[in-house]
Amino acid sequence: MLEMQPPPDATEGGGGHGLGQGPERRRDTASAAPSQARLRPYQADLIARVKAAIGAGTRRILIVAPTGSGKTVIAPALVEAMGRPRTLFLAHRFELIKQASGKLNAAGIDHGIVQAGYPTRPAALVQVASVQTLHRRAIASARMEMPPAELVLVDEAHHVTARTYRQIIEAYPEAAIVGLTATPCRGDGRGLGSDFDSLIEAPQVPELIAGGFLVGAKIWAPTEPDLVGVRVRAGDYVESELAERMNKAELVGDVVEHWLRLAGRYPTIVFAVNVAHSRSLCDAFRRSGVLAEHIDGSTPRDEREAILARLKSGAVDVVTNCAVLTEGFDAPDVHCIVLARPTR
Repeated sequence: MLEMQPPPDATEGGGGHGLGQGPERRRDTASAAPSQARLRPYQADLIARVKAAIGAGTRRILIVAPTGSGKTVIAPALVEAMGRPRTLFLAHRFELIKQASGKLNAAGIDHGIVQAGYPTRPAALVQVASVQTLHRRAIASARMEMPPAELVLVDEAHHVTARTYRQIIEAYPEAAIVGLTATPCRGDGRGLGSDFDSLIEAPQVPELIAGGFLVGAKIWAPTEPDLVGVRVRAGDYVESELAERMNKAELVGDVVEHWLRLAGRYPTIVFAVNVAHSRSLCDAFRRSGVLAEHIDGSTPRDEREAILARLKSGAVDVVTNCAVLTEGFDAPDVHCIVLARPTR
C-alpha cells in the first residue's frame, strides 16, 4: 500500500520564472516559504530542475515519477513556483480532473474546469481541462476558444501521441509543455523522445521506500494460472481469451480463500480481466460473507463515488473492478490489492 502525502496549502511555492507574465502576477517568495517546506525534498528538487530547464529554453519536459510520489502535488506547486502563469492542465479521466482541481484548491489557486457538468470560467488564469471535452468544444466544433496558456501540464503524459492530445498541444507553440507520468513509453513499448526534449526523473520506488515516503509491500502469489495458448496482441494478453481462462470457479474461489487467510479484511481493491470476471469475483466474496461491491465503466459516477465512500468508511470490505480504478485513482485507505488480471 502506498502512503499518500497531504496536499500543499494555499501559500505553497513562490516567485521564480514568470513565463512572460507581468510583475503583478508574481508572488512574494517570503510569504510562500513556510509551506514550500512541506514539499518532500525530491519534489522541491524536481520543481527546481524543471524551472531551470524552462529558464534555459527547454520547452518540452517530461517528469517521470512513480505512483505514490505525488505528481498531483508537484503540478500545483510548479504552477505556484512559476509565478502562477496562465496554465492549462490536461487530463483524460474524471478522477484526474477531480484530483487536480482538489490539489489546486488546497494550494489556493483559483481555476476553471473544462469538463461536462461544470460551468465554464474562462477568466481564471488556470484551467483544468478534460482532453476529450476541450478537443470537442475548441477543435472539433470551435464552440469555445482554446484557453490562453504559457504553461501546459499534461497528466499521464504517455498518452500524448494520441491525435486529440497532439492537436491541443500544437495550439500552444510558445508555451512550456510539462508532462507527468510514471510510465514514459507508449503502449507499443516505444519511447516519447519525439514528443519531449528533456526527461527529469524522480527517485524510484525502492528509494522512496528507503526514504520513508512509501510503505513497502508484502506480496503473495498463491496460484499460478495456466496461460499456455493465450495469445498476445499489442504487447499483452488478448482480453477475451484471458477472461475465459481466469473466470473459472476454482480460480475465483482461490482469490477469495487466500484473501480471507492473508488480508485480514483489510480494505481491498480487486482488479479483474473484464466485467464478467469482476462480477464473478464480487459474487464469490459475497457468498463468503464479505461485504463486496463491483464497479465497471458503465457504473454511474454518483454510484461509483458512493461505493468508494463506503469502502473508505469501512461499510464495504472489497471493491472489484475492471479497468476503472486505474490511472489517477487515489485511495490511501486501501491496504490490499488483488491483481486477478495477469499481464505481460
